[in-house]
Amino acid sequence: MKKIQSNPNNIFRRNFISLAVGAAVVCSNAAYAQEEDEKKSAESLNLETIVVTGSVKGTTKLNSTLSVTTVSQERAESFVPQGTVDVLRSIPGIRAESTGGDSNGNITVRGVPLGGGGSRFLQLHEDGLPVLQFGDIIVGNADNYFSYDQTINVVEAIKGGTAATLASNSPSGIVNFVSKTGEVEEGTLIYKTGLDYDQDRLDFAYGTPVGNDWAMHIGGFYRTGEGVRDAGFNAEDGGQIKLSVTRFFDNGKARLYYKHLDDQTATILPMPVLLNNKGIPGLDPREATNIPVGLINNQTTDGSGGIRESSIKDGNSVRSSVIGGELQFDFDDSLTVTEKFRVARNSGQFFGAFSAGVGAAVSPESIGVPNAENLTLGYAHGVDGNQPLSQETLSTLNGNGLIQDIRTFDNDINSLDNFTNDLSLTKSLEMLGGYTNVTVGYYVANQEADIDWFWQSHIADVQNIPRLMNLYNEEGEAVTANGQIAYGSPQWGNCCTRDTYFDSSIDAYYLAIDSEVTDSLSVSASVRRDSGELTGSWLQATVSPVDVDNNGELSFAEMNTETFTQASFAESNKALFGYDWDYTSFALGFNYIIDDGLAVFGNYSDGARASFGDRLADAGFIVQGQAQPGSVVNELRMLEAGIKYQADRFGIFATAFNVNTDDANSESARGLDNPARIREFESNGIEIEATANIGMFNFFGGITYTDAEIKGANNPEVVGNVPRRQPDLVYSGTASYAIDEHVVGLSFFGRTDSYVSDDNTNELDGYLTFNAFANYFIADDLSVRLAVNNLTDELALTEAEGGFQTVNGLDIIRARSILGRSTSLELRYTF
Repeated sequence: MKKIQSNPNNIFRRNFISLAVGAAVVCSNAAYAQEEDEKKSAESLNLETIVVTGSVKGTTKLNSTLSVTTVSQERAESFVPQGTVDVLRSIPGIRAESTGGDSNGNITVRGVPLGGGGSRFLQLHEDGLPVLQFGDIIVGNADNYFSYDQTINVVEAIKGGTAATLASNSPSGIVNFVSKTGEVEEGTLIYKTGLDYDQDRLDFAYGTPVGNDWAMHIGGFYRTGEGVRDAGFNAEDGGQIKLSVTRFFDNGKARLYYKHLDDQTATILPMPVLLNNKGIPGLDPREATNIPVGLINNQTTDGSGGIRESSIKDGNSVRSSVIGGELQFDFDDSLTVTEKFRVARNSGQFFGAFSAGVGAAVSPESIGVPNAENLTLGYAHGVDGNQPLSQETLSTLNGNGLIQDIRTFDNDINSLDNFTNDLSLTKSLEMLGGYTNVTVGYYVANQEADIDWFWQSHIADVQNIPRLMNLYNEEGEAVTANGQIAYGSPQWGNCCTRDTYFDSSIDAYYLAIDSEVTDSLSVSASVRRDSGELTGSWLQATVSPVDVDNNGELSFAEMNTETFTQASFAESNKALFGYDWDYTSFALGFNYIIDDGLAVFGNYSDGARASFGDRLADAGFIVQGQAQPGSVVNELRMLEAGIKYQADRFGIFATAFNVNTDDANSESARGLDNPARIREFESNGIEIEATANIGMFNFFGGITYTDAEIKGANNPEVVGNVPRRQPDLVYSGTASYAIDEHVVGLSFFGRTDSYVSDDNTNELDGYLTFNAFANYFIADDLSVRLAVNNLTDELALTEAEGGFQTVNGLDIIRARSILGRSTSLELRYTF
């Protein structure tokens, strides 16, 4: 087997397909046959499955004191996911908004507020350790640095309970992606292509025992194409490769793994839609990227007045090289030592086109362009380019007569490097008529963030793939180039060109006790003490006229150029700041088995998370280099009780919950003079997970009812309201029917109405979408799969920005929609 290169950036794309095909050829004689009862077991609650997430030694779902959902690879694929966040949408209790593209999703549970986006109170783990230490780093969401593929064996999700005590910064829950390790010999080679969109993808995975003492697994994917949305260029390009090697000993095992992710997808940001949740004439949010192709070659300032080149093709580009491992050994006197570590080198770009506002095309000043009086518009490139358009043409442009102010999120993510180490010792004792495990552990972690922000402002029309528009004077001469009106964002008070750096460390000690009091009763108790510190800087550029291209003249855009000056480095609040934190979390739980397939359980947890420096600085919580009281630690308390029952043909997992959350974040501030949001939330509800296996019919689904309320706020007008984007009901399910070895299936996602913001004015309509698939076996090891995502081509918005504008008789908000209908064909070879 070829040696995996330690730095495969230069050879990754060239060798990926040949490596996958090579693996298939080498292993083509291997046979992997799965028993029929195992297939059915994968589609049930499977209460005897060992779950490792939220448990120090692993326990069955039946014996666990936690609310646990497991999603097998087969089940995940039945939902026809377009990305990682779509897999999370299938888990009861989790609300995941997957409208940011393949990643960059918003993830939360049980009415817990989204905060500034990302996964603020929930952690995404890969093999038991966090992908990022903080899940809501601005332009650095944790799901950006994880891609679901054939190397994942199962997804385990816990809500509440020991999520607060066995991990840091995750009091509401943990979603753990558990990788395959090769203990069972199996292989997969998949080619997938879009039938009504431009994407080609190749996945492969192969694992096998090696002798009696070793196991290995290798896999990954590569994809390329425009993607489901209209981009006008190759927006997707990249993939990943993962390698795992495990050595087994008489008293334990040692595993070492490596992952390299080098991927690029389009960044989808809010775009103009109608207040009634419909598309604007000329722009369909199910298909549009709202990315001007003219930004492929984009010129900005480098922050010092010089020229910097960038491209919107970079989109959401991520590069992540990870080395990790796990050692677990049992010693005499029932002592187990577990050591887990993970080192990640993360970087990339985040370039997206944000629609900051819309206006009438006949009036450039209607979108806040400074000094635009007596100027008119024309296209910067292409048909009818390089000349002003008539007022008549502008008034009906694209059937809507609209223009938009495009602000470019143009970020160099120099580093999101992190390190994690978790060492624990577990002593097993015979007491109270059963076994008691006592665990002590020490967790240490570091998270760095070095991100440069470059903002530009452009004018564009409003259509699926918008075109940049130049300003023209009365003589018909262009006063802008490439639609650029500023080297910054003057309409936002020149707030946003930034040089940011943060370095944080976390130390945590924890104690956990799991006890089988009797054959039926299990109890758990755990406590964790977290402490940490952060040093950071948030350098803010200032605006002035700068001759960026050194041609001896100041252009229209150069009159507003954001650069770093002496004042930026001397700023007393944020040029250099530091703060520390500490908090104690605890969790108590019980589980009582009534009979072999019936149990009741309950948990209470009191935990917290620390805020990262970018959120605090953005919200104005840093004053004179210090974090303001109450801004760093956000607390969350969760009470849950439920029942789990599994019969021969069906199962149900029902949990009632109460959650109280304190949250201080920057969502409404965004570097402006608006106050940061300080809120107290309470949510009550119930989540139900159900399965059924009746003959050749299988069903898995879930529904979550949430009654959420803002209990307190620094803005008294929102107290008593429903938190933004929180629907009463979120539900999903998948049903399949087997005809011999062939399978057809239908899955669905749905939610009820929700409010755009905490003021409970504008609404996002509820929706129900369907996905369908059919698997047909050409031969025993060769199958073809036809899949349709969003079968009915539903237009559904999951988030929106601010209020609405009325322009040309249209009430317009800025929002993101789920993807429209897309159809794919897949050829799969298993060996």
